[in-house]
Amino acid sequence: MKNIIVGGGRAGKELAAQLHESVIIEKNPGKREELSGLEGVQVIIGDGRDEDLLKQVGLDDVAAFISLTGNDDVNYQTAAIAKKHGVPRVMVRVEDPDDIERFNELGVEHIMFPSKMVANLVADMIRSKEGCVPFKKILVPIRSKDTIKKAFKEALLISSVAMGEITVVLTGETDGQEMEFMAREMGVPLKIFQEKDEQRGVIRKYLRNPSCIILDTVKEHFYYPDCIMVDPEELGIIDRLLGRGIILRLIREASLPVLVARTFRYYEQVLVLLDASDTAESVGKYSVQIAHLCGADMYLLVLEEVPGELIDGIRKLGEKGNVHIIEKWVEGNPMIEAVKEVKSGNYGLTVLSWKGTGVIRADMIKKIVNDAPCSVLTVV
Repeated sequence: MKNIIVGGGRAGKELAAQLHESVIIEKNPGKREELSGLEGVQVIIGDGRDEDLLKQVGLDDVAAFISLTGNDDVNYQTAAIAKKHGVPRVMVRVEDPDDIERFNELGVEHIMFPSKMVANLVADMIRSKEGCVPFKKILVPIRSKDTIKKAFKEALLISSVAMGEITVVLTGETDGQEMEFMAREMGVPLKIFQEKDEQRGVIRKYLRNPSCIILDTVKEHFYYPDCIMVDPEELGIIDRLLGRGIILRLIREASLPVLVARTFRYYEQVLVLLDASDTAESVGKYSVQIAHLCGADMYLLVLEEVPGELIDGIRKLGEKGNVHIIEKWVEGNPMIEAVKEVKSGNYGLTVLSWKGTGVIRADMIKKIVNDAPCSVLTVV
């Protein structure tokens, strides 16, 4: 299957050079010669907003549709045509953050902010990326084929901007070829570990916590991840009340950050639930780093009185990382206000502490992890 790239500028040309079997649609005839030297790439001079032209190119045989022009209106119109014809993956370049909402409403899978992300990346290179990257090693337990489209996809996005690597633990029924292909496409290093038959037997026979087996498996290979990324669970009412989900047990026992993936695209708004717990500093640090990598705005919801130096430290990290921080102090019941804000649907990621000593307690964490419409990162 081919990729259609609208816009033959520098970004489009570089992308086509890496993705053979691509079609570039470029409006400027003067660029035909420059683009014609790309191996395995077809160049069509025309307007990417011309639906008849796109149909002639073949929208029914497209792996991905990528619109990379410098004009948000053009990118929106081309993406709308692709979505209309059921293209499975639509990716667009967006220059103006105010345009985010209409692209989200259109259902675009991937929205890229090259100007801010590139600026942040270059600044990281100059400063050295040490201290700027939240997760260099992400572990993804593959529980089913759905995980490949969910948690693994989100891990790929984070690793692509963090220059990190992913390790997966496979069950015997899952094939790793699709993940290897996806990782190669995005330039992300991937390691695959296979669960042993006897380990799966322990899970089935004794209902032993799978998190222990996952961690035991990777430690056998001397691999110690910075974060575990998992899919959300479908739990019954009794399981929710008793906290019997695999994910909650994993969070309790892993002693490292766990991210429950629900967003599947670069985060545009990051919500931070900040209390006076002993993990609050780490919550702020991780939040700024992730917002920095994704070019996202960060919304800091302060749930109780916290030391002034904590807030000042987060502000300084934000200034250094080119992250716009919006602060809000909660008045009233912090649990009610926090859950209401999480459920507003305005955020791609919520970050909160685990095992803290502040107002964020187990009941609140359980409710947010289980019910949030966005991805949730718990920090230890």
